[in-house]
Amino acid sequence: MINIEKFIKTRKHLRISQVTLCAGICTQATLSKFEKHQQIPSFDIMIALCERIGLTLNDVFPIAVSSHQTRNEKLLAQALKALFYQNVNQFKKNIEQVALDKILDKELSTYQIAKYFYMVILVKDDNQAKKLVTHIDIACFNQQYKLLFYAITSHYYYHCGQFTKAQQAFEDVWRHQKSNAVNDHTGCQEAIVYLLAEYQMLMKNYQLAMMLATYGIDLAHADDSTYFLENFFWQLVQASDMWHSQDFIVNEMIENARVIAKIHNNEAILKKLSQRKKGENKNDNTQG
Repeated sequence: MINIEKFIKTRKHLRISQVTLCAGICTQATLSKFEKHQQIPSFDIMIALCERIGLTLNDVFPIAVSSHQTRNEKLLAQALKALFYQNVNQFKKNIEQVALDKILDKELSTYQIAKYFYMVILVKDDNQAKKLVTHIDIACFNQQYKLLFYAITSHYYYHCGQFTKAQQAFEDVWRHQKSNAVNDHTGCQEAIVYLLAEYQMLMKNYQLAMMLATYGIDLAHADDSTYFLENFFWQLVQASDMWHSQDFIVNEMIENARVIAKIHNNEAILKKLSQRKKGENKNDNTQG
């Protein structure tokens, strides 16, 4: 039996509102439905909600749904979440604690895809990425990991100047992603669409990038998640600059990106927003 009452009692005892508790984790509607015994959120969301009020899943679900998890599984789940929030420090902390000598086959896939994403997208170390790829057995990846792998690879090819291969990887991933109806709460779908949109930004195909970013926002809302939301808003801001969108629309997207980036500790997006602000102030002073 699910002990929702303990969850509610703890939240109220801490004087935490639903809005505050679910910020950066899920929508208030998702939390409200859970507390009303109408719907159980995804595993990822439940972990985050419980952690925020000092509970464990064992407190809410007496039949411990996480008891079968190994330490590596827990660390990798936390690492992937931090990676998809682009919280680099937290990702490095989690991934460095993974015991590679005890890693299981099903855990290895998550470790490899996380490291590949980190190397190519966040630190752009293509030499290390090339070494990592030689050890990756893509055949062992599930469908989502395969699509994510090739989405990352489109950027790897682009970095290496192999533009034809990069474009082919993009087209293959987008074709399969459109027909992919998997219910995914891990953030993989959002990660894939973010990488596709970012690739189009690199190619200066701003209209297609805007379409993909908007699609990514819809995906995040459908999953009740905030994975890559700040990135999607930032992509829309950048693309909107090329289409001379109205200032109030751009400013709203900037504010959305800033709020979510702060929640996720996404220093990369916060830095870009800060640089944009400084540029605007400099232009204002010059014109003045």
